[in-house]
Amino acid sequence: WVRTSDLNRALLTSPPEGVGEHERWIDVSVEEQVLVAYEGATPVFATLVSTGADRPGSRTPIGTFRVWAKLASSDMDDLERADVSSNYLIEGVPWVQYFEGSNALHAAFWHDDFGHRRSHGCVNLSPRDARFVYDFTQPVVPLGYEAVVPFTDEARTIVRVRP
Repeated sequence: WVRTSDLNRALLTSPPEGVGEHERWIDVSVEEQVLVAYEGATPVFATLVSTGADRPGSRTPIGTFRVWAKLASSDMDDLERADVSSNYLIEGVPWVQYFEGSNALHAAFWHDDFGHRRSHGCVNLSPRDARFVYDFTQPVVPLGYEAVVPFTDEARTIVRVRP
């Protein structure tokens, strides 16, 4: 027997408005702590994630966004914040995809607590899963490049974050 509260479920959902029949998009459920990659209405990949902790300044933004930048690796910190008891600085975070301000889908090599809320607002994935999602989404980072910031008219993958 397993308690329902110990389970994380990937629940089928409809595409957001404007998603094409075969367009790739990402769905993140904060309640279930699950990310599902879709092609149109078809789920093609699912994994556990860690979204933002349930405290002020750390919650993952809810809504429908588009990837606005992709980086093979990035340093992340909150050193400018004076309203927290301690700050963080993590260098070389792999497979980063910003979707809303400084919130991103990215690998987390510093924990293995996927399926539970614990980030500072980003969507943490295991390194292997983050690489899959990075390769799955648009814009495509050209071979030999480390990052891309697309023009507004270029294809950019939708990331929907639901409560």
